[in-house]
Amino acid sequence: MKNLVKIAMMLMVCLPSLLAAQDKPNIILITIDDLRPELGIYGNKLIQTPQIDALSEHATTFNNAFCQVPVCGASRASMHTGVRPTPKRFTSAGTEIDHDLPNAVTIGQHFKENGYYTFSIGKVIHGKKDAVERTWTEYHPAESMFEYHNKALVEEAKNPVAPYKRPQPYEVVMDSKDTDFLDGRSVKIAKERLAELKKKDQPFFMAVGIARPHLPFVAPKRFWDLYNEDDIPMADNPYKPENMPEVAKTTYGELRAYNSVPKKGDVPSDLAKKLKHGYYASVSFSDYLVGDLIAELKKQGLYENSIIVLWGDHGWQLGEHSFWAKHTNFDIALRVPLIIKPQEGKNMTAAKADGFAEIVDIFPTLCDLAGLEGPSQLQGQSLVPVLKDHNFSTKEYALSRWKQGDSIRTKGYRYTAFKNKKGVLIAEMMYDLSKDPEENKNIVKDATYKVEVEKHRKLLDKALKEYSLI
Repeated sequence: MKNLVKIAMMLMVCLPSLLAAQDKPNIILITIDDLRPELGIYGNKLIQTPQIDALSEHATTFNNAFCQVPVCGASRASMHTGVRPTPKRFTSAGTEIDHDLPNAVTIGQHFKENGYYTFSIGKVIHGKKDAVERTWTEYHPAESMFEYHNKALVEEAKNPVAPYKRPQPYEVVMDSKDTDFLDGRSVKIAKERLAELKKKDQPFFMAVGIARPHLPFVAPKRFWDLYNEDDIPMADNPYKPENMPEVAKTTYGELRAYNSVPKKGDVPSDLAKKLKHGYYASVSFSDYLVGDLIAELKKQGLYENSIIVLWGDHGWQLGEHSFWAKHTNFDIALRVPLIIKPQEGKNMTAAKADGFAEIVDIFPTLCDLAGLEGPSQLQGQSLVPVLKDHNFSTKEYALSRWKQGDSIRTKGYRYTAFKNKKGVLIAEMMYDLSKDPEENKNIVKDATYKVEVEKHRKLLDKALKEYSLI
């Protein structure tokens, strides 16, 4: 009898905490590298992304989501801290939070300090050693992008004197298993950990980084075979925008580092076709892996109580304006996919939302959904009001920047101001997106738009001062 009383007392003590842990939502953060909104749910009828499209049936899909910086390291640092970039903060691919903003609270750290088991696999925060100890309970760093693809790079790292052999920018991999690829291995580990995390008496925050479709465009043959290359449309504006300032262009050195890509000049049309085919195949491979992870989540009975966020760290140019890769202030390099599936039973229905969203909004949104107060550093806004009412908009514009250019995106326009190191304006560009959605004509000097140009100059200046970004 005494033993029964002891057990009952223990249950009375432990049960509330167990119920509280079970009541908190789990969080799955899926980051896909170089993924622009080239998905079925975003209106591309050729590309095959059935798994992400299926996720959107239970989620809010943001049609107008924008990154803060069109390069992976800086974009991820901005998202994981909820802090915007400045000319001296979060500026490059090699950005590290610990260097640029060492006292910042990361999103994983915040959830860890609030009782969550935090787990990271693959390329999540860009730097392998960046903010690791304070952010993750369990950490699996990303493997080398080329480790499985081109041994010449590994050998060169061991022996810098050896001749450098540049890899190809794409590859069809025959007779392969999913785990022959770093993304396949990452998802396999994440799936295995779900069963173990389910048994813990605490909620979890799982961050999964999927590398594809980052260069090189390497995917199993079955995903290349999904497409007839001649059916894939090429960019219909493979030329520089009219009146585009020189400071706005990119030389896309990231792509030129690969074999068969010319060091100067435009990408040949036959290679351009191969590259876009490879991009599509890589996106479909990543889509398949997303579905594989979500299927395991459902198998473990965790789907309903989990918040899922899927986002791309920046856009990617596939020949538009003759540009490739990211690294510009154009809409196509800054617009990203963002899909948020809330915990079920929260009066949030699935739909598309046209209001603006920014990547710095992910941190405050997850805090809001999990019932946590966010740290004071956050410069984004919770998107929960949009999840509840898809016609609602939390903001009138989105801010982004790249190198010398600060850019503001409003409902009808994108305006970018380029300044030198002393903060002096050296160039501008603005596009009327209602008439020119591909941004082919810079109208900043067009007298017809004088009022709009001045309005956007003032709006950008006001926004930069409001967030102390100058």
